[in-house]
Amino acid sequence: MVAAILPLAFIAVLVVTISTFDLPVWADVVIGTTISMPFVLGFGFIIFSSVGRMRDELLRRETRFRGLLESAPDAIVIVDRDGTIVIVNDQATHVFGYPRDELIGQPVEMLLPDDLRSAHVRHRSDYDRRPGTRPMGAGLNLTGRRKDGTLFPAEISLSPIQSDEGLLVTSVIRDITERRQMEAERERLLAEREAERERQRIGMDLHDGIIQSIYAVGLNLEAAADDVTESPLDVRRRLDRAIEQLNDTISDIRSYIFELRPSRFSGDLGDSLANLVEQFRVNSLAEVDLEIAPDLPQIDGEASSALFHVAQEALNNVRKHARATSVKLRIEQPAGGGVRLVVQDNGAGFESGSEFPDDHHGLRNMTSRARAAGGTLNIDSKPSSGTCVRLEFPAGVAAGEAR
Repeated sequence: MVAAILPLAFIAVLVVTISTFDLPVWADVVIGTTISMPFVLGFGFIIFSSVGRMRDELLRRETRFRGLLESAPDAIVIVDRDGTIVIVNDQATHVFGYPRDELIGQPVEMLLPDDLRSAHVRHRSDYDRRPGTRPMGAGLNLTGRRKDGTLFPAEISLSPIQSDEGLLVTSVIRDITERRQMEAERERLLAEREAERERQRIGMDLHDGIIQSIYAVGLNLEAAADDVTESPLDVRRRLDRAIEQLNDTISDIRSYIFELRPSRFSGDLGDSLANLVEQFRVNSLAEVDLEIAPDLPQIDGEASSALFHVAQEALNNVRKHARATSVKLRIEQPAGGGVRLVVQDNGAGFESGSEFPDDHHGLRNMTSRARAAGGTLNIDSKPSSGTCVRLEFPAGVAAGEAR
């Protein structure tokens, strides 16, 4: 606007000034043109040069922005307030399998599994009301959907940007399929190593414990057979001792059977826990009570599996380390919603504020499993005061909702 007004104002002032000299019209035109032309040309040169520099600067900034966008190792998707995709980088087209022109202008929900799209619209509306930065790896179990329909685990960071068009949200998306596979492989190798250690320990225990006990029983019976006629009272004592040793051996064998043939998770948490408790009761000297709240909410499969396996590991620890005579196992709903597992025993206990003992691999396994499923594990214990294991899932995680 100023670029057009200034030359016109200058020419108007010049024409008024020249007209005061009462010169012929042709003279007014020649003089006005001669005087104004250099000014107009110079001013125009300055304006167009400034415009050119501004255009070049905008192009440089756009090129720099595009270069940063394309050099990012993760997929980047930028959406407007309505959830419409406005910018994507090449990595996004590679991760999701869509050409760029099939993404631009489309709702971002197309990149989510079908069953999560409606919930995501609500979550996006909540985010618009309270925009903020969400770092990547915030402990959320998120899933993306490719063009061919395959799903993949993802980590997503969000950053709001205020622009002339309104609020834009930058989503940085990382496909963590390979990491999950590596974690699963690591867990498998750790499990195999732990199983090998347990096999070796059980083998040594069988050799040094049960086999030696049976051998001792055999010696007692041989000695009793030799003295059956000469010392019947000694024979009676030896037979009683042999029976006691055999009972102890049977108890040890039952413990090993429980360890070598653990219960399986059937998918139904209540039935699986009932079978686990019954097997523990049969193969252990401890009594166990199971309580399952009747008004529990729907529990997600991953959370349900974690609850079962943590309960299984806790009972196994009770049998191996606690020397408890009573165990209480509860599945309940906390006041804030969600689900909570409580396993409490009256055994030997340990100092829970210190590092886990070297032989308590189960405690580490429970912590790892709870963290992987999005739950919180707390272990309270004191020497001679028993142990209480609590695994809790908040409402959204327990129900398998997108976060």
